[in-house]
Amino acid sequence: MRLAIFVLLSSLALPAQTQPDIWKQVNPFYNGPGLQSVRPSDAQLAAMARLIPTHQGDWGCAGRNLNDLIRGLTLEVIPLAPGKTVFLVEAGRGCARGGQGANGAMWIIQFNGATPVLLASPDNEFQGWLYSIPPTTSHGYKDIVLGWHMGAGEADHTYFRFDGKSYAAISHGTAIAGEDGQPKIVHD
Repeated sequence: MRLAIFVLLSSLALPAQTQPDIWKQVNPFYNGPGLQSVRPSDAQLAAMARLIPTHQGDWGCAGRNLNDLIRGLTLEVIPLAPGKTVFLVEAGRGCARGGQGANGAMWIIQFNGATPVLLASPDNEFQGWLYSIPPTTSHGYKDIVLGWHMGAGEADHTYFRFDGKSYAAISHGTAIAGEDGQPKIVHD
């Protein structure tokens, strides 16, 4: 019985012990992933237009003209899973994007035939700007790190992992200048 309780408690503590190791693969020097802009089909764009307004998190664009919101989107293919076309959709300036342009609402959308499947949205903290795509995969999809611009020389980071259905935040960190003047990420 004691052994079973020890094993149970050890397995619960394991993710907390190994979680900081994920930040070792995130370069503290920003080197953007260089994604390819795309123009989805009209049918795909219309399907995204119906999906996005219901998953805006706290960005509060509900009263906004839908055509203006969709017209301002940036759409790129993001290489998250082999053989899958996955879109990174970012809000444009104004509604759902901060005035400085860095922080904003983001969505990860993949199509299952003609049906859009939402893999991440501002509803689950998916907002800011794309910082990194680490090589680690879970359920066949690469991890994602987003940045949130805080001010000169400082950015918060959120590490996302695919759980088989959607992306979820698993750790947070802050990029700061270390004592040697070099950037480093301090994680929770």
